[in-house]
Amino acid sequence: MANYKGFQNDEDWLSFRANYFTASEIYKLLSDPKDKTESLSVGAKSYVLECVAEMLAPSEPQFYNSAMERGNEVEPRVAERIAKELGKTVNDDDFIYTSVGERIFFYNDEYDLGSTPDVIILNNMICEVKCPKSKTHLKYLMIKSLDDFFSVSKSESPSSKDSLKKYYGQMQLNMFLTETDKCLFVSFDDRYYNPLNHYHTVEIPRDEAYIKKLLEKANHGKEYKYSILNKLDAKQ
Repeated sequence: MANYKGFQNDEDWLSFRANYFTASEIYKLLSDPKDKTESLSVGAKSYVLECVAEMLAPSEPQFYNSAMERGNEVEPRVAERIAKELGKTVNDDDFIYTSVGERIFFYNDEYDLGSTPDVIILNNMICEVKCPKSKTHLKYLMIKSLDDFFSVSKSESPSSKDSLKKYYGQMQLNMFLTETDKCLFVSFDDRYYNPLNHYHTVEIPRDEAYIKKLLEKANHGKEYKYSILNKLDAKQ
């Protein structure tokens, strides 16, 4: 049974989620350490330290750039498009757009994992919505299958902010938390001249092998997190 809570405001949502490794950042835990005697990489440990800081102090102010502002503006229209393509409406009981009304947070206390998927189709699937720059949307338009998704992912720069490897981890964790078997990866850009290029989707199936590794890394991350907290408690 999936665990979830609803929040009426962002302040309470942010406070609750600070206790969990979240889907948008989970890829940071998955990198393999250069030292094979270690269970977590240097980058993974840095992420855990960030998480501990968020538990113990107010979050840093969030700065919004033009791309983020556009995403917030366009995403509601994308949710309506998803509903239409699926033969639904955003008002249907089984169609949940998590940015309207209560903000729903799914969580797992065994591994300290949590996330808020963009769209949830109850008992069926989730949707991950991206409203990227036009050149990034073009890259996504080329993806027609899961094999294409992996192929494009391998060609990306490791420093890419729109990394498909990052999004793959995000989708897999969201599927684990919501107990669903598929995720619709949705890219939208209505600035293209041809309307046929505005909306593009690829279905991503649940990857049990990937989730197994994710849970192993999350368990190591949780252990490291509480070792830090215990050291702080010992100073009290």
